[in-house]
Amino acid sequence: MKSARPASFEPWWFARHDFVASFVAGVIVLGIIGTLDPSSFGAPESSPFANGWPSYVLAGLVAVAAVYPATRLQRIRRTVVRVAEPWFRPLTENPAFEGAATALASCPAPLRTRFSLAWVWAPLALVVLAATSAFSAAYFFVDAVLAGGLIGWAHPLYALGFVTVSVVLFRVAATRLSTWRLAASVSREVAEGY
Repeated sequence: MKSARPASFEPWWFARHDFVASFVAGVIVLGIIGTLDPSSFGAPESSPFANGWPSYVLAGLVAVAAVYPATRLQRIRRTVVRVAEPWFRPLTENPAFEGAATALASCPAPLRTRFSLAWVWAPLALVVLAATSAFSAAYFFVDAVLAGGLIGWAHPLYALGFVTVSVVLFRVAATRLSTWRLAASVSREVAEGY
């Protein structure tokens, strides 16, 4: 799998980039919820825009944050296609595919399962955990905006903790994610065929 890794792969850049994308997605989703239903953020019996300026600031932040994915629609579409592709067709154009598929097919079933868990499912689980942590950091950010900045010391501390966890998890997953498409395709080819 190492031979299939891109030559210019920088795992920390990947981790920062994916954290920012997940955080922005969290700000957009949670910001819309906070703008339309502020009572879900600890302001009981609040209605939209009844809190004064914080709701308008949050709506503005959501609009600004929405520019990020709007300017990257082609990249997002390409990423979705690339993630789904190994489940629909073998990636035979990759020079490492045949060798990896042959090597995995010659292994006993327990080692195939281990390969699938380590190279296909564990990286996906790490990405889900990292994205959840980024959304948690976005929650504390949106909550602080809705509170008008009147928050205690725990708010930024929790947010910083979730940011750290998210970036570290994205970094841990980065190396295996760089060859994830090939691993998923090889695993599917050996386990089920196409």
